[in-house]
Formats: sequence, C-alpha cells, structure tokens
Amino acid sequence: MEQEDKNGMLYTVEGSLNAVISHFYHIYHSGGPPVIKHLSPSLEMLLLFNFGTSVPISFNNASSAQVIKKGCSVIGPLKQMLNYELSEGADLIVVNFRLSGFYNLFNVPLNNFDGQTVYNPDELTGKYSWHELHETLSEISDLKARLTIISDYIAHYIREMDTAAQPLIDGEHYFYNPATHPVKAIASDAKLTERTVQIRFQKYAGFSPKELLRFLRFKMVIAQLISTQEKMPDMFEIVTAFNYHDQSHLIKDFQQFLGTTPQQFIKDLKGKEFFTVGSGPKSPDIIE
Repeated sequence: MEQEDKNGMLYTVEGSLNAVISHFYHIYHSGGPPVIKHLSPSLEMLLLFNFGTSVPISFNNASSAQVIKKGCSVIGPLKQMLNYELSEGADLIVVNFRLSGFYNLFNVPLNNFDGQTVYNPDELTGKYSWHELHETLSEISDLKARLTIISDYIAHYIREMDTAAQPLIDGEHYFYNPATHPVKAIASDAKLTERTVQIRFQKYAGFSPKELLRFLRFKMVIAQLISTQEKMPDMFEIVTAFNYHDQSHLIKDFQQFLGTTPQQFIKDLKGKEFFTVGSGPKSPDIIE
C-alpha cells in the first residue's frame, strides 16, 4: 500500500519483513524553493539512505542543526519532533523499524542511542557494509527496485527474534488497553519480574514502558487536535478527555515531544508541513 503527501511517499511492508519494518518512506523535492517539514515523534529507529542533496535536521525548537549527507545514516529512537529542510534535488529513503526490529538487525542495545545523534551504521557493527549498499542503490534510478534491494538485504541479515524480546512483542497489545497495567501483565504472562520487563524495553526498544504509555496518549491528543475543525479547541476538554492532571501536565508533554505549547502548535504547525508517519509501534498513519 502507498500513501503520499506533498514531498513524500509511504510504502508499507508486506510478508515476514513486516515484523521488523513498519514501512519505507521516500522523501523528495524535485524543484522550487526549500521547504521545512516537521515529523512527529514515533519512538522508531530510522535508517536513512540519502541519494540527493544534504538535508539539515534539528529536534523540537533547537536552533543548531545537523546535516544528513549523501550516504547512509541512523537516527533514533525518535522521541522529539524532527525538523528537516528539503532543497531541490532531495532524494532519501527512510526505513522505519518496529519494536525490537532494529536490534534484531544490528544486535546493538538501543539504550545506547540518545535519539538525536546521527550515527554511521557501519560503525555500529562490523557485519555489514551499508555504504556499499548505498553505492549499489545509487546506480539504480527505479525507486521500487531500490526498495526491493533494501528489503532483500535486510531479510538476508536479519536475526531470529531474541527470545528475551518475545514477551515484549507478545504483550504489546496491553499498552492499548487502559484497563490493564501493561508491565504487570507482561511480567505475569512471561513469569518475569516487572523490573526485568522494564530493563528489556530499554535494551530492545530504546525507551521505557512509561515513555511508551506517555507517547501513545500524546499521539491521541495530536490526532484529536488535527482532526478538529475548531481553530482553538477547549484545552480543559482535552485535559479531561485524556486523563491529564491539569493543563500544565498537558503543556509539559507538548514541550517534551514537540518543543512548543498546544496553542502554539495549533497556530504554527497544524496543517503546515507537520505530519505523523509510522507513529509508534502500531500500523503507520499519515496526516497531510
């Protein structure tokens, strides 16, 4: 399945690889003045293949920028809004990994990643050569052929699911049931301590169960604000509907994930090159 927005196309992944990768996202800018886009946090690890012009990036409201140069890079877990500027000739493929999917490929604990540093994937492990793959892909112009080669490459090197990560995958659905304490439920099902479940989340996913619950609630808030036709929704209703303690609690989440306030988000970002894609462990969604 394909989903498109102004400067990008999302391609979902079929078959067994879908347990590892949620989707590919092709980013491009064929002509015209530079555009700045804002990607909502997703908690996902991203593997990027840049075939075009360099792409400056920053997180939340940070003034300093890093640059995604031509080649292969890794970013994540994406815990804050990613801002990126596309100039003419931009051409990137982004691989979005599912919960523990990145670990299954790289075998590197995700609690080693800070969420904002741009990493060279060839320095994470000595098993593969991602930049050689990038050079091969650079000689091919057909996008779907590139996606097929990347899929085959990952499928060839992917490891079997670590048995220690399996309880997290099996218990993912608990995070979408407000009547259940997910850590307790996973621990009970797998006969583990709650502390063990928490440690494994940090290792295999790069975030804690508490961070995941916080993010999932915030994701619903954003979806609500984007879908509403009101110019400025009643913040008290949002606070009540999503079980925040008070308005300052809601604002704290906006500062954490987007570096802004709810009012400023609605004023500056809603419908203005802000979008969500692959938001969290479940199936990807996209909002233009």
